[in-house]
Amino acid sequence: MKVVGGPSSMELGRRVAEALGLELIEASTKRFPDGEFYFRYLQPIAGEELLIVQSLYPPQDEHLMELLAMTYTARDLGASKITLFIPYLAYSRQDERYLDGECLTSDLVRHLLEGVGADALYTVDVHSMKVLERYRIPAYNLTAAGELARYFADRGLKDPLILAPDDEEMALERVRYAAEVIEAEYDSLKKERDRYTGEIKTYAKELSVRGRDVIIIDDIISTGRTTANAARILKEMGAARVYAGVTHLLLRGNALELIKSAGVEEVVGTDSVPGSLSRVSVAPLIAEALNP
Repeated sequence: MKVVGGPSSMELGRRVAEALGLELIEASTKRFPDGEFYFRYLQPIAGEELLIVQSLYPPQDEHLMELLAMTYTARDLGASKITLFIPYLAYSRQDERYLDGECLTSDLVRHLLEGVGADALYTVDVHSMKVLERYRIPAYNLTAAGELARYFADRGLKDPLILAPDDEEMALERVRYAAEVIEAEYDSLKKERDRYTGEIKTYAKELSVRGRDVIIIDDIISTGRTTANAARILKEMGAARVYAGVTHLLLRGNALELIKSAGVEEVVGTDSVPGSLSRVSVAPLIAEALNP
C-alpha cells in the first residue's frame, strides 16, 4: 500500500505515511484561472494499493471534487485497491429527510464516492452511523475521543468528568470511551435543535461537577453554540475548569469567542481540520485500524 495526500490534507497525509511506514506518492495539483481543478499522479500507480487521505472540511464542495478526481484517476490508471481516509466526512449531518422535499446529501456523497471506484472508506467520529450503514463498500468509523481525553489528562485534572453536550447515542459512545481511556466518569446534557430556525436549546440537569474539571467532548464545533451552552451550565453549577475537545473544529464566525466567553479555558481539535488549535492528530487512528 502507498499513501496519497490530497490538497486538503497534505500534512496529514505525510503523518499517515510516517505512522504506517509507507511511501507517500507524489502528485501535482493546481487550479486553473477559472477555478477548475487539475490533478496528476507523478508516479506509476497501476497495480498499486492506494490509501488516499483527503478531509472534506470547508470548502466542502471543492475538497469533494478534488477527492473524486483523485479517486477516479487512480481507478482509471489501474490501481488495484483504493481505500479512502476521509477524517471529516462532509454532509454526514444530512442523514435523513427531516422536512419534505429535502436532498439526502449524505447519500449523494456515497453514490459519488462509490461511483468513482472507492473500495473502502474510513472516517473519524461520523455524526451519524446511518450514513456509513448505507454504503455498499466497507465503511468504518474511528474515534478521536480517546486521543482528545489524553491531551487534556496532561493538564493535571482534578477529579475529571467527561461530558457530552447532548444525549444522542453517538455522543454517549464517545464520552464513554474517552472516560475509559483516562479512568474518569462521564455524563451528558440534553440538547434540542429547531429544524426550521437552527436554534439550539440545552437543558440543565443534576450533575456532580462542583469543584471538578470537566472536558466537553464532541464531534463537531461549527457555530460554537452547543459548546457554549454546555459550558455556561457547567460553570453555573460550580465546575472548576472547563475544556472542550472536538474532532472536527470548524469554528465559523465568532464561534471561538462565544465559547471562551462562556468559560471554556482551552479548545482543542484534531488535524481532520487543519488550524492553530488542531493539536491532536488522527494519523495514529488509521495506522492502528490498518495495522491492528
